[in-house]
Amino acid sequence: MKTCTWKTFFLFLFLGPIVLAQENPRLDSLLKAYKKQKPDSLKVNTAHAIYDYYYESNPNLALKYSLEGLEIAQRIKYRSGTAKSFDHKGKALMITRKLDSANIYFKKSLKIYDSLNNRRAAGLVAYNMIRALYLTPNYDAALDAIELNRAKYATSPVDSLVELKLYLISAKVYMRKASYKKGFEVAFKALAIAEKLNLEDGVVKIKATLASLYHYTDNKEKSIEIKKELLELYKGQNNLRKIGLTLNDLGNSNYVIENYNIALAYLEESLTYSQKVENQGLIGITLFNIGKTYVRLGETQKGIDYLKKAVQYSRYVSHHALSESWALKRLGDVYTEELNRPEKALPYLNRAIALADSVGNKDDLYQSYRDRSQAYAALGNYQKALQDHEHYKAINDSVYSIEKSRTIERLKTEFETKEKEQKIALQDKEITVLEQKASISNLQKLILGIGLLLSFIGFYAIRQKMKRNKLEKERVDAELAFKKKELTTHALHLAKKNEVLEGLKQKAEELKENEESKKGYQQLIRTINFDLQDDNNWENFARYFEEVHKDFNSNVKSKYPQVTSNELRLLALLKMNLSSKEIASILNISPEGIKKARYRLRKKLDITTEDSLQDLVLSL
Repeated sequence: MKTCTWKTFFLFLFLGPIVLAQENPRLDSLLKAYKKQKPDSLKVNTAHAIYDYYYESNPNLALKYSLEGLEIAQRIKYRSGTAKSFDHKGKALMITRKLDSANIYFKKSLKIYDSLNNRRAAGLVAYNMIRALYLTPNYDAALDAIELNRAKYATSPVDSLVELKLYLISAKVYMRKASYKKGFEVAFKALAIAEKLNLEDGVVKIKATLASLYHYTDNKEKSIEIKKELLELYKGQNNLRKIGLTLNDLGNSNYVIENYNIALAYLEESLTYSQKVENQGLIGITLFNIGKTYVRLGETQKGIDYLKKAVQYSRYVSHHALSESWALKRLGDVYTEELNRPEKALPYLNRAIALADSVGNKDDLYQSYRDRSQAYAALGNYQKALQDHEHYKAINDSVYSIEKSRTIERLKTEFETKEKEQKIALQDKEITVLEQKASISNLQKLILGIGLLLSFIGFYAIRQKMKRNKLEKERVDAELAFKKKELTTHALHLAKKNEVLEGLKQKAEELKENEESKKGYQQLIRTINFDLQDDNNWENFARYFEEVHKDFNSNVKSKYPQVTSNELRLLALLKMNLSSKEIASILNISPEGIKKARYRLRKKLDITTEDSLQDLVLSL
């Protein structure tokens, strides 16, 4: 009985889809051979190879060959072929989001591989079962399964390929749980293994995950750079599924940096690809992304229509709880912010919170609480608004702590440094190869070797110094960018907090006038007044501001000693280029009060009506 060698198995597993996609004649020869072959193990293996080609581009056709291979393998009692066919059927079902059915076949495959003592194959099937948990989504169960299998395959001999797969899926799970530090850490571990095994396809998959991590940690430019590189690679492979996925990611990243027209073009193209390959999960996500983009472009009703399609598709077709919660959350935000219909927003936000909480997605959970708090405040239900605001703040603080963000920045710098060192190592390797090919005399080799050595030492020293200087500049720039983000976030948080509290105070004042018992309302007003006048938040803001805009306060005091502390606060907020509305909320005064304060400040600084106060502040 003919069987696939380990080398052939390895080739099909990692390079099959790439090689076959690039060489259609190879696929044609496989199809012709398959038709002529007798029903034996060789034909089963050929079915597996054809399956690898169609797996992502046409899962239904892939499933057809998987079933045919399964029927032959069972008939001839080819157990490893049967196990692989079960695994293939599970993967084809998983890609069409029939996750419960997929698990049935994964378990059958795992049972056979365990009985054959094929640890690698069993480990890869276990990885597919974890992917199914990730897609469900059930992140906590996925992490438990990862730890269980990591312990199992960490025993001697360690299977690096399985270990790589487990680290890769870990990075994705941690990303969805908003544990970005852990996500980066395990992604780097996966990258190290892929490089050690020289698995180009493995490196590509890890880079795709890192691109998503960059997206979620506010480095959209780096994310877009990686995704464009991947898009060209997938187009060269004619990998329609990955093309659709990457186009969607590019659309989402451009949406976040407010390139809405570019985002829409990417997303509409992505939808075409995902529909072509019947990628149900991606269809629901792309409908959601198109919907929110239309809202930003001012076509609100069109955006709502797409968002509702995303909800229906995610709930009833793709069974994708995460994309459903995204669409629900965005619908709630649209009805509250865009249409001033908070009563219509609440049902969407209630379900969004329930879904995000059920899958453990903190990133979406805290945003849904924030949006529902705003809806309750708009409806005048200030008690629930305050409760949701506290939930939002608690989760947000746990996800985006300053220390964690700094660690992420350090990890990102390490990754970028590693990429640069890899390129230098590759150049050195090419130089070595050229030297080996050169045919020169021993004396010439010696002279050339000494010359090259001296040149290399000098070049290496200069290059290392340049690299250190560049890395130091990147570190300082990253730290400054981080501090600017923290400063802006802190300022906007102050504005939103004061806005909500002021609304609560006004409502309490109204209720106090209409109620017989005023004691409870008076206590609430005193509490809010205390919070509004609390200087701790401003002190934290001032500390962040001074780190970003060093010596600003001292320069202002030196040049304009007559400026008061309140006017200095106003100057600091103008320096950040905030709107009058945001400044009013932060300083807890009316927009009209801001106008008067700016007028008094212009007189004190002796600025004429033709001069710009904003330009003067920015120049300080």
